[in-house]
Amino acid sequence: MGDEILGEEYLKSIDCPVTNCVFSHDRNFLPQPTDYDALVFHVGDFNDIDDLPEVRREDQIYIMANEEPPFFSRHNLNYDRNFFNMTLTFRLDSDILWNYGLFFDIETGSVVAPSKYAKWREPEIVDDPQILEFVTKSKSKLAAWFVSHCDAPSNRESLTKKIQEFMEVDVYGDCGNLTCPMGRTIYDKGNRQHCTDMLNSTYKFYLSFENSICTDYMTEKVFLNMDNFIVPILYNGITDMQHFLPPHSYIHVNDFSSVEDLVNYLKYLDKNPQEYANYFWWKKYYKVTENVHKYSYCDMCMKINSWNVKKKRKEYLDIAKWNSHEKCYNMRVNF
Repeated sequence: MGDEILGEEYLKSIDCPVTNCVFSHDRNFLPQPTDYDALVFHVGDFNDIDDLPEVRREDQIYIMANEEPPFFSRHNLNYDRNFFNMTLTFRLDSDILWNYGLFFDIETGSVVAPSKYAKWREPEIVDDPQILEFVTKSKSKLAAWFVSHCDAPSNRESLTKKIQEFMEVDVYGDCGNLTCPMGRTIYDKGNRQHCTDMLNSTYKFYLSFENSICTDYMTEKVFLNMDNFIVPILYNGITDMQHFLPPHSYIHVNDFSSVEDLVNYLKYLDKNPQEYANYFWWKKYYKVTENVHKYSYCDMCMKINSWNVKKKRKEYLDIAKWNSHEKCYNMRVNF
């Protein structure tokens, strides 16, 4: 969001049903903190308890925001009992969802997922000649991985090394020996499209391994690559993927009894073009975007407007427990 001001015109442009909100990242936009109806605290960015407002209006809404797992929170939430009224995070049980991607129904334009109530069409056989031609004949390599955060809590590096015992995986970035021709990683601004085009035309699979295995945590890696014709191999802490992705659009490590079984299936898809192409059935009905923060603003505006100060004010008695490491897992694949 930066320092820009987002208001009625912006909310109308994204078809938000409620448009009487103004959002600002500038703390000095209004004279005093108490002049705001709601304040958002990103716990991944601030860690100084002295940085909190000295005075709070009785009906003021405090929102705890975090788009990263608890491991990366700088602020100690143990100080904040009975402090926050709403949560703004990637978890589906947040008051306001703030995640990295959305799936839309092409026909209706409505958001399908992520959602606890996501409903998808049934997968079908892909018979589009152009798709079949592209995904079966242009791709010369099996799998790639772009990564810059090594030694992650999820132990994903060990998983990748185990996979490499059975098949070739090209690793780009700080944790590998390859670089995208136009930059260090696919996520560097300015070279993203070039690196994405390289992935899309060369590889059949992308390792979408999260740095932390946490409830509902899925980063932009998945959404960015699903916008192209490459099948993501997932490693995350999501127990019910139908809340997030179309069925038969991904491959999950946890669905296999061993790494060797996983690799054998990837090799099977490599040798069976139609079976591989069927993983793109959903593109006929859905579109994906990874730039979704604007929808969180709309949801926030609606939630703030529906806030009823006459009722008992909702507070998170123990926000640290709600956001605790217990929502993450020290998972290890059976190597």
